Amino acid sequence: MKKLFLFTVVYLLAINIQAQNFEELADYKFDSEESYETAEPQVLKAANYLFESPANVTQIKRLNAVRYIINWMQGTPDYTFEISKNATDLTKGNSDLLGLYMAAMTKVVLDDSDKSLNTDEIYKRSEELLVTYCENPENHIKPSRKIKKLIKNRG
Repeated sequence: MKKLFLFTVVYLLAINIQAQNFEELADYKFDSEESYETAEPQVLKAANYLFESPANVTQIKRLNAVRYIINWMQGTPDYTFEISKNATDLTKGNSDLLGLYMAAMTKVVLDDSDKSLNTDEIYKRSEELLVTYCENPENHIKPSRKIKKLIKNRG
């Protein structure tokens, strides 16, 4: 019965993610270690959504997607996430950039779930995702000074 309930919840979550409606996901309560693992595809979809849509569009949906990702990050037994000084320097107090950085870390570990990545590898790949996102003016997000410098050094 519990598995049927869990399957039903995950199925409903999948439908919501595909419709890109993150309202219910923002306050989703993970109730077991298994629930974190079964949610990984939806968490990855939420992270991809953030990097595939401009920051100034559907801000409530974006905020709910970030909340869902952070809830998952805080409890998943399979991954450990660290917000290093480099990360805080990269985002420089900008909550939108920090949310995207958290989504980037999630995307990095879930895209390469078969590999064991260390903190530096996760940071470097997450930084690359965030800088690439900020580099595109159509995403309407103000980069930090460090991100501006990284963009300038690319060209």
